[in-house]
Amino acid sequence: MAKVSVIVPTYNRAQYLPRALNSVLAQTYRDYEVIVVDDGSTDETPQAMKPFEGRVTYVRQKNGGSASARNRGIEEAKGEYIAFLDSDDYWVADKLEAQVRILDAHPKVGIVYGRMPIVNEKGEKIGMKPAGVSGRNFKELLDVWGDLPTSTVMTRRVCFEKAGMFDTSLTTMQDIDMWLRIARLYDLYEIEGQVLAYYCRHGSQATSDKVKVYGGLVRIYKKIFKTFPDAPRDVMVKRIASNQYMLSRSYYDRRLYTDALRNLAETLLRYPHVGTLFWESRDGSGGKAFKLVKPYLYFGICALKAAGQGTKIFLKPFAEKSK
Repeated sequence: MAKVSVIVPTYNRAQYLPRALNSVLAQTYRDYEVIVVDDGSTDETPQAMKPFEGRVTYVRQKNGGSASARNRGIEEAKGEYIAFLDSDDYWVADKLEAQVRILDAHPKVGIVYGRMPIVNEKGEKIGMKPAGVSGRNFKELLDVWGDLPTSTVMTRRVCFEKAGMFDTSLTTMQDIDMWLRIARLYDLYEIEGQVLAYYCRHGSQATSDKVKVYGGLVRIYKKIFKTFPDAPRDVMVKRIASNQYMLSRSYYDRRLYTDALRNLAETLLRYPHVGTLFWESRDGSGGKAFKLVKPYLYFGICALKAAGQGTKIFLKPFAEKSK
């Protein structure tokens, strides 16, 4: 039985998947199994998997999203430790070796991770993920909204038995939710100064869709607010409000005025001074005053646009939703 199970969820990533799998098969640490969960791909993924027959377990399922695919991989896994690799990213050769050493030595550690250079399709470095500070425990993750890049994460199988599986009701940000739940039970360990994996930036990623990004952040902050009583309430309210305001603007940019108005109304009912969350140090008194009233000016414009699309404006349902 392999000690490490490597789970690679994929959906229409045939052009990137071989690179990801080759980076796993090139690992210096050898006691592992590889499980590819094809989440209903409609491209050439089955053909791309043929060169890996006999070395990789390939599972196809009906499309259910990345959380569903990761959960299927966990169910299929036999290893004590579980590592994740998104199919458009790739690892350095000693990634597994470094992480197994840490988990073996530190039984209270539930997640080992590192930072990922962001590269474009030419392989040029264009950033770092996460760009800022990260968190070493549950409180720090919430305080700084620390990002644990999924393709660098290795965790223990027992973590999922205690914290539960990935939440399939979250269409994005399921990994952040999962790491937060594990962080309530275990320590986190960042391998500093060592690159473990590379994050590949391309145009078809969910993170390029602002509606998905802000919508995912709103949903996860609402979940944290409801399910984690030890989460700072005022911080969560402000984060829900600021991200829902940006979600409203994203809908407006798509001319989806009804969705824009609904999210804006909920934002203002939850946090009437949402404009203050966008104050910057360079803003003078006039700039701050404008940002304070701007959401209400925007509300008027949005209401007119929505009415032009036949939307009837009722605020009571929004008030009920914002609780």
